[in-house]
Amino acid sequence: MQIESVVAHIVNKKTDETNNASVQLSEKELDKADDRVIEIINILDKSFTEKTLKRAKFSDGGFKEITDDFNSIDFMVLSKQLTIKLKDIITSSLKAKGGYLLFVKYITTHSFIGIFLVRNKKGSEFILNEDGSWNIDMNKHLDVENFAMGVKINLTILNDENLDSRYISLIKGNTDISQYFENWIGLDDSKEESKDANALYEIANNIDLPDDIQTRDELKKKIFDFAKGSKNKRVNLKELSQYLYGSVNVITDYAENNNIDVDGEFKLSGNNLRKFYKVSVRANNIELSAPRTSFNPEVIEILGSQIVIHSPELAEKLQLELDNTNDE
Repeated sequence: MQIESVVAHIVNKKTDETNNASVQLSEKELDKADDRVIEIINILDKSFTEKTLKRAKFSDGGFKEITDDFNSIDFMVLSKQLTIKLKDIITSSLKAKGGYLLFVKYITTHSFIGIFLVRNKKGSEFILNEDGSWNIDMNKHLDVENFAMGVKINLTILNDENLDSRYISLIKGNTDISQYFENWIGLDDSKEESKDANALYEIANNIDLPDDIQTRDELKKKIFDFAKGSKNKRVNLKELSQYLYGSVNVITDYAENNNIDVDGEFKLSGNNLRKFYKVSVRANNIELSAPRTSFNPEVIEILGSQIVIHSPELAEKLQLELDNTNDE
């Protein structure tokens, strides 16, 4: 990870209060080369990736009201503007609580802006110095491993007009509490379940197989069974990864490392679900539907431009149906 900028500001707001929020703005960036800063950013990034994430793009509001050009930004100025905007949003929210906003610009495989809302450890207070700088021993004061909310913006994707992938990753939190955070960012939260299903299908075609699974078709059937047995057929990638691999991060790590745009949780149903188990095609008024495992030399063969089905039982039933139709 190459850290380019780190800025911290404070939003003061207690729960069960309204119209009583304020900000304390830093005038200096944190030292990006300081080992303690690097440690904190690494902890935040690691903790972020271990949570269930939702994917989205910007709507016309939120951050877009501050800047519409993320190619050239003054990071300090932008961080101050966004902190003030968050303060304005949570002022009227009874349940909303303030904290420390950490803004990080960094590069891994892509260029990112990460924003994390972090709160004090119990019995500890983290104070902004009079000169607008911070005491760098954040990890003594801030609960960085259990930050309240966080978002990552993939600038590489956002600034590439040729890419249509979702560039925002947001922690999927409690709806009542996190709604103001989403409003602050300004999300186009339209569901893209077919896109997510196709992404998971791509992963199933390429990811290393679990130790107890021998074929891709077997893996897809496992995904089919998992989704079919899930409440409302919602697939949580962390839970699916635990089910298949005995580890929650295998699938999401693969997606992240291979730049695959997939939501952390989505509904997998209808045709999107069936394709993990069945192949259904239609042409020339003929419809064929069968489990993927049936496509082998012993059951259904594709020989050039011909399809051969080896099933005496099916042939008998088809002939019987034709005979009955002719009798009528």
